[in-house]
Amino acid sequence: MGGFMNKEELKEEMKNYKPEITSSERISKYLSGERVDHIPFAIMSTNRIIANHLNYTISDMEDVDKLSDIVQYKYDNYKIVGLTEELSLRSMGHAVGSKLIFPEDDIDYIEEFVMEEKLDMDLIDLPDPYTNEVLAPKLERARIQKERFPNMAIETEIPGPITTAAAIRPIEKLLRDLRKNPQGVKELLDFCFEANMKWAKAFKKEFGPTSVMVVDPVGCDDILSPKQVKEFSLPYLKKQLSAYYELNGIKANLHICGHTKKQWKYFKDLDIDFFSVDNCEDLEECKKEIEDKLIVVGNIPPVEVMRYGSIDDVIESVKTCIKKAADAKCGYIAATGCGSPVKTPIENLDAFIYAINKYGKNAKLGEMPEAINE
Repeated sequence: MGGFMNKEELKEEMKNYKPEITSSERISKYLSGERVDHIPFAIMSTNRIIANHLNYTISDMEDVDKLSDIVQYKYDNYKIVGLTEELSLRSMGHAVGSKLIFPEDDIDYIEEFVMEEKLDMDLIDLPDPYTNEVLAPKLERARIQKERFPNMAIETEIPGPITTAAAIRPIEKLLRDLRKNPQGVKELLDFCFEANMKWAKAFKKEFGPTSVMVVDPVGCDDILSPKQVKEFSLPYLKKQLSAYYELNGIKANLHICGHTKKQWKYFKDLDIDFFSVDNCEDLEECKKEIEDKLIVVGNIPPVEVMRYGSIDDVIESVKTCIKKAADAKCGYIAATGCGSPVKTPIENLDAFIYAINKYGKNAKLGEMPEAINE
């Protein structure tokens, strides 16, 4: 794209980035119809980017002191606020007996599934978040975070039921079970629902009503047929989202990696406020389908643009997304299409925020920012 901006120029520009309000204040004001300094943004896995910049590894992020450094950096440099204690896609599987490997500087993965050989409900028990050796330390870490940053809201992230199931039973076997043992799968999905609720209830008990981010990559159109979505994924996801809403009085937010176009019409009936769409889908198409009911979130490519793109590429991608979705009726939040990969450069995070600040300034719900045409 040519040399639009180098690191030094961007660094100088970012010295002028003095957000008027915190990230949470911006979203709140924007969604209530007030004009704000710029379009709200939410870059997935920002902590990974900051960790890398501070020379911390992925495993270092488990250390609450280093995590606190990351939270403080986000506030000091960007006024990004908010704490998250997440169940990764594999945490609940780990909690009930799947064996995980934790590389020093990469994402965890499952070495052995608790239901490796067969779908057998006798192999698992519902874990207690207060005593389980995987979940209890997470709850404790959340408590420490909240003590250190008492003015920041804390939320949790929980996978959808079918994604949780895929950390208990290998995905290829689970997909075979959908055909050969559908009742067994439904029993497993009921278990996953109950296990996730135990975590959500413990989280509410500790921190009061909190927002929940639900991630459900196994529920995408790339993995499940429309028939399987309607029978196995959607009903349990809907039940889970409704239960979170009933528990907290706050609607959850939903992100599904991969293609989801065939399901957009169903998402409008779920108890969610936001739908975060992967970058493999067209943001404008998604906006047109859901904007009357849901806040549109997305969808700058995290790998091609954020991890491997130039500063220029990031700025252009953010501009493209603003043009496609900033006038969404229920609102638009600029975000990556999925989690930011390990070793995403800090200058690309800065370029994202620079572009939002420049081309999304004076943002108002339902309006295309005038600055996008400058």
